[in-house]
Amino acid sequence: MNAKRIGQVLLVPAVLAAGLLAAPATATAQQQCVTGGSDIRSVPWPQRFLAPERAWPMSTGSGQKVAVISTGTGDNPLLSGKVADSTTLAQASGRNASGRPDCMGIGTGVAGVIAAGSAPGIGFHGVAPGVSLLSAKVVADQYVSGGPPKAVDPGLLADAIDWAVGKGASVIAVAEVAREDNAALRQAVQNAIAKNAVVVAATGEPVGSDSPYAGKPTYPGSLDGVLTVGAIDEGGQVVPGASRIDIVAPGVGVLTTYPGGGLGTAAGSSFATGYVAAAAALVRAYWPNLSNVDVVKRLRATTTPANDGPDRRTYGDGIVNPYQAVIDQVSGGRPADLPPLRQKEPTAEEKAIKAADDHATAWGFGAAGIGVGLVGLVIALAIFWPKGRGRRWRSGLAPDPVEYPEDELPQPPAELFGGRAGNS
Repeated sequence: MNAKRIGQVLLVPAVLAAGLLAAPATATAQQQCVTGGSDIRSVPWPQRFLAPERAWPMSTGSGQKVAVISTGTGDNPLLSGKVADSTTLAQASGRNASGRPDCMGIGTGVAGVIAAGSAPGIGFHGVAPGVSLLSAKVVADQYVSGGPPKAVDPGLLADAIDWAVGKGASVIAVAEVAREDNAALRQAVQNAIAKNAVVVAATGEPVGSDSPYAGKPTYPGSLDGVLTVGAIDEGGQVVPGASRIDIVAPGVGVLTTYPGGGLGTAAGSSFATGYVAAAAALVRAYWPNLSNVDVVKRLRATTTPANDGPDRRTYGDGIVNPYQAVIDQVSGGRPADLPPLRQKEPTAEEKAIKAADDHATAWGFGAAGIGVGLVGLVIALAIFWPKGRGRRWRSGLAPDPVEYPEDELPQPPAELFGGRAGNS
């Protein structure tokens, strides 16, 4: 981004609450909508890290429908023709209503992470560009004020999930959270799972310690059968989530599509959810006979190990790995427990056979020892018998050497001259 473009950047309050850094906005201050991104051509770090294009020779997600439940999906050339159907469940009202399909930009950004196409000279692309998108708008121009922070009515999420199932979604990316449990939402999730859809949900971002929702779970991420996604930054550090974390994906400094065209950065578990949902679509396209439960198992089993921290459980099973999720051979089923080992009491016949074997073994070792001894005796006789006869059985030891006393006066030793010097 050049200096002139940076000088135009506007930090939109409504979008900041969602963790998304907005590019230039031309709407009024009352509307505060994201309306366009920048001409950014570099390859973003999540793509360098995940390299999802390695899986494209096997799968681009073709034939899969991925539902994005968020703030709607705006127009962007990289998403042209990608949205097969859409619905608006949260309608803005009043004179300041923007009327835009996506005012906040979150849904458009998640859609780009999942399915954005490639363009000449542009480094960014989606993880599964072959999929079709279904867009369910559950946030109007901003989050409802006066309610739970950064949250959506659970009833709207339930309606959106039901709509996605009715449209044949094989993967459902719930990029928004509810902060209250709800029977309708539970039923919608159970129905989606029963219809073989993979439900992927954001953990949501933490709220202030003074909030009554601090430390409490978010929904549907806390429900059984849902694959819950946390966000990591470029250094691999996890962003604390408000719900449990099953798996993590890039969610800080994410480059993606903006409504109105162009690209910009974004942050939050919503975008991490897009990466995992796209990986699920790649798997479903390549392994069409896998159930939704098996797809989730495969995604969790093929993760890249995350950084060690004080508590590794905060990373779930690790960082999503789209390529490995597609190509790895993952064994199915569940290992069965082996029965306890019990020593069987031998029968009388078995005892008799063992005793006979032991007896035969003992005799065998004894005979072998005797044989070795006889062989050694024969060898000794063969060596020493002739020598003994040649000495007429006298001792073979050499005689003790003769010692001569030394002269008291210094003179050459007698032995050198054949006798003592006085006898010469």
